[in-house]
Amino acid sequence: MQLTLTQTCSLGSLLLLLVSNLLLWENVVALPQVQVSTKDLYDRLVVQSHDNHDLALQVYSEFTQKFMKVSWLQYRKPIPCHTASIPTPDSREQVHNTKTEDILKVTISTFHAWKDAMKDLVPAVVALEGASDAMLSRVKAVQEKNEVLLEGMKVILNKEYPGIEEGAYPAWTGQADLKSPNEDTRHFALFNVIRCLSRDTHRADNYLKVLRCREVYSNAC
Repeated sequence: MQLTLTQTCSLGSLLLLLVSNLLLWENVVALPQVQVSTKDLYDRLVVQSHDNHDLALQVYSEFTQKFMKVSWLQYRKPIPCHTASIPTPDSREQVHNTKTEDILKVTISTFHAWKDAMKDLVPAVVALEGASDAMLSRVKAVQEKNEVLLEGMKVILNKEYPGIEEGAYPAWTGQADLKSPNEDTRHFALFNVIRCLSRDTHRADNYLKVLRCREVYSNAC
């Protein structure tokens, strides 16, 4: 499908925004004009997604070590992740049998769903008595990397599948519990949000690695 002039300009702007963000993460000054191949996009995004999950996992580990109560798992019903309604492939076989554009769409939907959640999670961690400066720094880094990954996957989707629509995503509704006056309710809500963040960043990292292997290396990796 041939891109219109408007679509081409839009795609070019997204590419420049993505490259600028990715280069900033590497402490490199972005050049004014950059041509980025699909391979380079995937390579950069895989590095970002791997680091992103590692950060989210460290946040989860610190939270469970310092604040988690065993009683939560005994007496409270588990809260489903707010992204649970997004129809993501779960098993390795399902992932490999899912079309590239569909994996990109559900991953984009997942990161879209986290935008508002991260806006509430960051101040909740700021207000968390006993949280380390490193934990807060990591949460903020995950928020920023989520934005980079979201824009990067949108660029790939628009570049490789022009005209395809992005998928819907669920609204974030957990703000009230994160701001509850009851400390146990707040901490349990934080536990669930951070647990889900670790889960979803891990899933996105796996998806991007599968897609890079498929689209860049023809599954020879």
